[in-house]
This record gives sequence, structure tokens and C-alpha cells, in this order.
Amino acid sequence: MSHTKSILLKLTCLLSVFIISFSCDNEFSEIGTGIVGVPDFEIQNTNYPIKTYNKKITPFESNKLENDLLGYYYDPVFGGSNVNFVGQMRPTNYAPNFGDNTVLDSVILTIPFSSNSTTTDEITTYELDSVYGSSPIKLSVFKNDFLLRNFDPGAGIDDAQKYYSNGSLDSGQLIEPSLLESQLLYYDGNYFPSSETIEIGVYNEETEDFELTSTLNPSLRLHLYNNPLNLSPPEGFWEDMFFEREDDDVLQTENNFYNYFRGLYFKAESITGTEGHMMQLDLNSGGANLMFYYTYDQTITVDGVDETSSVQGNYELTFSGNRVNIFENNFTPSILQNINDTSTDSEGDDLLYLKGGEGSMAVIELFTEDEIGSTQEDYLNEFRDLTDGQVSAKRLVNEAFLEFYVEETLSNSDTPNRLFIYDIDNNIPLADYFFDQTVNASSADSKYAHLVPLATETNSEGVEQKKYKIRLTEHINNIILNDSTNVKLGLVVSSNVGAVRSRNFQDDNEVESIPSGTVLSPKSVILHGNTSLNSEISPKLNIYYTDSTN
Repeated sequence: MSHTKSILLKLTCLLSVFIISFSCDNEFSEIGTGIVGVPDFEIQNTNYPIKTYNKKITPFESNKLENDLLGYYYDPVFGGSNVNFVGQMRPTNYAPNFGDNTVLDSVILTIPFSSNSTTTDEITTYELDSVYGSSPIKLSVFKNDFLLRNFDPGAGIDDAQKYYSNGSLDSGQLIEPSLLESQLLYYDGNYFPSSETIEIGVYNEETEDFELTSTLNPSLRLHLYNNPLNLSPPEGFWEDMFFEREDDDVLQTENNFYNYFRGLYFKAESITGTEGHMMQLDLNSGGANLMFYYTYDQTITVDGVDETSSVQGNYELTFSGNRVNIFENNFTPSILQNINDTSTDSEGDDLLYLKGGEGSMAVIELFTEDEIGSTQEDYLNEFRDLTDGQVSAKRLVNEAFLEFYVEETLSNSDTPNRLFIYDIDNNIPLADYFFDQTVNASSADSKYAHLVPLATETNSEGVEQKKYKIRLTEHINNIILNDSTNVKLGLVVSSNVGAVRSRNFQDDNEVESIPSGTVLSPKSVILHGNTSLNSEISPKLNIYYTDSTN
């Protein structure tokens, strides 16, 4: 009979894990409900103390991100954030032949936005999914004269050059602003991205009609030549830069080209100091380019007679080289003071200040000593027996999770939808991240069982409270049963929980890196920490379990 109970118990636990893993969005099963037909089966729960404290995000590697940020984002709580970037470019073909009597028609810069599309009745509409803020900015594009070298001359022969979010290199060398802003190519004092598609076509002089030839997804699309509405470079600038150099070595090879034309620098500024927006740009897209459209004379022989006609040509540069994002967070002094006052030897912080970019994060320590002196070993031994070095389970962990409540009176109303937790000792996600296969079908987002999106609950007094829930059942089981190290955990905001590539800090400290999803979000939130004045909503490690002896 006891053997049958054990099998039923294990099957029930597996079923519970299956239901949790394949729940979608906010529809999650509650542990301890809906279990029938299994005698003497009772799920119990308890919580264990944790310690939480703040950590400033210091300069990190900011080259070759999944996407690139550009803009100014104002957070009324944390202050303003600014991100500019410089991108290396190269032609799609070297040793170009521009033809005879070349006349430049236009120079157009195109960079797609990150967007989602919906098609209804054969009409496709787009929504920009990574624009933060709702006000225009000042946007400038410059020719860059700072060489973004690929390799670090002060390191090993094949060591790549590292670039950091504060605009510096490994050696401490700074990227000089005067070189970044060598020549102004474009300026718009009131720029805001549009979610409309872009129509491409030609003007028919005979019919005086615009003939549509194609459409582009929503993009940053700028005219850098003879633009009557925005500043353009001096007359003859582009012709001298490329067409007059047709036979020069600078256009013949990649290395020569990189040293000659060192790319573009994108600079964003706030108009008012308290407004603006920040956007993600997809420079990895095949549609991201700088395109030169020109005409040239082409002569062909027909029946022994030379005939010359004007032919359309184009010359394309893509963002295929180094790209460096340069961040600047102007923290509100009181917030920065609260973050910097944190001590890892203290009992923890009452409030946790999370902000993306070069912002701030929280560190979490599980199974910390309680007020009566119980230790991690005491807690773990409630779940296991150790006999002759062999571990056996006294309790089966059905679910383990953390809950973090938002301090809404202090937080910015533009709250991030997702948080991310990771092992900061090894710079990897937790085991639960890899076990979780949930995907939101309407977007590219995922991991909804492990990293539950921001939700609202109503307490016993009818008060609504916003919270994040993080399931870490597999992580806890590994600590209890597999003798895994109880590592420190990092808690950060994320624009995309799928973007987990580590971005190393410039200086060594307690935390070595943050995930790229944190780098790409300017949003912030303030959470209650373990020493919160409101103990009911201070974070604890909650564990639901069953006694294996039943």
C-alpha cells in the first residue's frame, strides 16, 4: 500500500510540474488545489528568510549588442538616461565602378525599428514594441572619425577590443567626443518614431503621379543629401568621399575602408530635460543600411552606332562592423545615495532600486540566518536525511518561489513587465529558466512560468498590490538534493528575458556581469526588500512541500 501511495504521489507531483510549466501568461495553477483521490496527501507550506540589498550597475561591455539603443528617457524617480551609439560600416562590394558622368541623386539612411505586426482584412499594421517614452528628442547624425579597432593591441594577439558603456576602452582610453562628431550629416530638433510603413516609389513626370514600388516596415529613415528640411553636409561632401575615390586603395579592401570611413555617430538629446523617448534599433537587420542612389552614363553599340543613356546605380554600406552604445544615467542624488549606502554585511535593504542600462540591481541571498540563529544547514535538513554521505528526501518540494511587491508610491508609473533572476557567481540563468518552455504566442517573449509577469493581487483588506513572482523550484531542489552551491542571485529589470548573453563589467566586484536584456531597458521599479517596514509584503522564500513519509 505504501508503495502504491509513493507512485501516486510522484505521479501527482509530476502532473503539478507539467501544469505549471505549460501555463500561459497569468493563468497559473495554485499548488494544493484540485488534488483528489489520493489519501493522506497534504501539501504544506512554509517560508524561509532571505537577504536582499542594492547594487549599482557600473560600466559594462556595450559593443555588439543584440539591438542598439538611442534616445533620452526621463524617469521622474531615478532621473534622466541618455544612450548614443557609434557604428562601423562597410560596403557590400569593394573596388566599385561608379561609371561615367556620375550624378548623386540621394543618400538615405534606413534602420528598422523593433516592431510587431497585425494583419486584418489584408491590411497590416505595426506597433513599435521597444519605444520608451512619448516625447520627441533632438536627433543628430555625424560622420565618425574615431577608429573602432577590432583587436586590443595591449592584450593577446587574437583578443578582441572591448568597449564599455561609459565610452572607454580596456586601456582606459576614452572615445573622444570631438572625433565622434567630426561632421554633422543630419539634424532634427523634434524627432519621434512613426509606426507607419514607408512607401517607396518613383515620380512619373509624364503622368505627374507617384508610382509605388515597395513598402518598408517602420524604420528610422533619414535623407542625408540635399535635405531641404534638415541640415545636410556641405555641397560635394559625399561625392568627394566616395565617387572621387573610385580608384583609390581606401575603397578596395575592408581594412583600408574601415580606416578611411569610420562610420556614423548617432546622438540624442532631450529638448526640455524632463521629456523624451528611447528606442531600440535593429542594426542586424538586412534592411539597415546607408544607400547611395546615383545615375551614370552607359554607352552601348546598336547597329554600329554608340548610344548613351542615363542609368540608375546604387552603392550600399551596412552596419557590419563594431557598434558601441554609450550610456549616461543622471541619477537623482537621493536615489543614488540610497543605492550606494548598501552594505553586504548588513541585514539587507528595506527598498530595492532596480533600473536598466547603467542603472542598479538587487542581490539576493537565500536561506539566511534567522533571529533565533537557524542556519542554512538547519533549513536544508528539514527536507533531507544525510546518511553515510547519501542524501534522501524527507520532504518533496512541489513549488518554491519568491514574490517581490512594488512600492507604488515611489516607483515610476512606467513599470517594467518582466524581471530576470540569475546566478551571479557563474553568470548563468537558473535551472528553472531552462526547464520552462512557455512562450507567449503573440510576441517573442517567453519563460512565463519561471518569471511571472507583473501582476496585481487584492489583499484581505481589499487593497490592490502589484507584484512579481519568480519560481525557482528546480534551483531549490538542486540545493537540497544535489548539494549544489547556494549561490547569490541577481535581480534585474529586463526588456526581453530571452536576451541572457552576459555583458561583463569593466571593473571586478561582487557582481561580474548583467544580462543584455537589462542593458536594453531604461525602465525602473522600486520593490520592498527583506527589511521592509511592512513585513507582510517583504520578500521571503516560499516552499510548498509534501512529507515523503506519508
